[in-house]
Amino acid sequence: MLILDIAIVNVALPSMQRTLGLSAENIQWVVGGYALTFGGFLMLGGRLADIAGRRRMFLAGLVLFIGASMLGGFSQSGGMLIAARMIQGFAGALVSPAALSLLTTTFKEGLERNRALGMWSAMAAGGASAGLILGGLLTQELSWRFTLFVNVPLGLIAVLLSPVLPADARRGGTKKVSLDIPGAVSLTGGVLALAYGVTEATGQGFASTKVLIALALSAALLIAFVVVEKGSSHPLLPGRMLRLRSVVAGNSVAALVSVVMIGAVFFNSLYLQEILGYSPIQAGLAWLPQTVLIMVVSNIAARIATKLGAGTLIALGTLVLGTGMLLFLRTEPDSDYFTVLIPAMLVTGIGVGLAFVSVTMAATAGVPDLDQGIASGLIGTAQQVGMAVGLAVLVNIAGSVARVSVPRGAGAVLAGYHEAFVIAAAIAFVAAILVLIVIKRPSALRAGGVAETMLPRPIHAATGAVEPM
Repeated sequence: MLILDIAIVNVALPSMQRTLGLSAENIQWVVGGYALTFGGFLMLGGRLADIAGRRRMFLAGLVLFIGASMLGGFSQSGGMLIAARMIQGFAGALVSPAALSLLTTTFKEGLERNRALGMWSAMAAGGASAGLILGGLLTQELSWRFTLFVNVPLGLIAVLLSPVLPADARRGGTKKVSLDIPGAVSLTGGVLALAYGVTEATGQGFASTKVLIALALSAALLIAFVVVEKGSSHPLLPGRMLRLRSVVAGNSVAALVSVVMIGAVFFNSLYLQEILGYSPIQAGLAWLPQTVLIMVVSNIAARIATKLGAGTLIALGTLVLGTGMLLFLRTEPDSDYFTVLIPAMLVTGIGVGLAFVSVTMAATAGVPDLDQGIASGLIGTAQQVGMAVGLAVLVNIAGSVARVSVPRGAGAVLAGYHEAFVIAAAIAFVAAILVLIVIKRPSALRAGGVAETMLPRPIHAATGAVEPM
């Protein structure tokens, strides 16, 4: 449901823009606002899941998510819609790490967990593409408002099924635990200011006073986050997590891959509707072959990771993903769907299927159960911030190219899209190189577990302190 909520809105963006009068620069905040608050508060959500209880935070986040979805569906202005989307993002930040940490603590690390993560990744990929299809159907047959209202029955079903989840363990002692709210606020504010500055630079340039102020504020808040973390007795991001090479590599690549994925979906959704003239439902159905392929490849990747290692799969997946992005350069104002778009979609689908599940394995490998909420929040943060900031950068680049391109019209817009595809492909290739450099021993990320040599002794010893379920 959470992943679907990002994708389902993409198809409805043109309709939202016309109805609420959003500008070309501000329409991306319908997607980016959700992703930013989602990503900014995921670390806090993960910490709350570890401390207050995973099932408890799962249910609390769901209820808030349902309420925010209703608010967004009834929006009468662009500002109201963006505000509702940001509340949805905060609610999602409570639900997501609780859900993933419930999974990783239920299944033992190794083949059992890999298969569970394969199903998790397939559902996430299915939710993303199903959102595009459902978004088209609801937008065309009813209204874009139903792309938000659909979360209400989905959320209620999840609430009703929640008794099947493991009950939260009782905790003894009276020691007060800090939730590091200053860290969460400074991190979210810094990323928001950064994305706002990049977005405003699309129309005003980086020399604009407004842009410079936003970027300076972002730098100040992110520096404040680092200072807060160093002085906190219960930091949002414990230093022990950063001593796990698999966690660092997995999250770094997760951020880069997310930039590529959101770029492909965002620009191609606009291309299908604004240039090729597809209806919303046609644009959604156009993604169906890729959806099916991602779900199949994700499950296959989870099984072969035992032999190849997650690091090898990440490198292979990002290389394939980058190649698929370059295939989108064949698009023209009158391109044929079957001969031009389908090949590019299928290749990128294979890359996403290989990379997504293996990145999740890497980012949670070797982490003791009591820190799985933080680990789940960290990978979610990397993905959501990568999407939000990456989208702002790619939109900025595409807009700049389109403004100076000759000839004008659809050709100029497409030239901007092509430049964004090239940048996205380069990012995917950089991710592959990063994996090959950082993960020097592919066996260290094999599905059977993390090599002992990669675990700092204090953390390795802590694996005996498993949180009861």
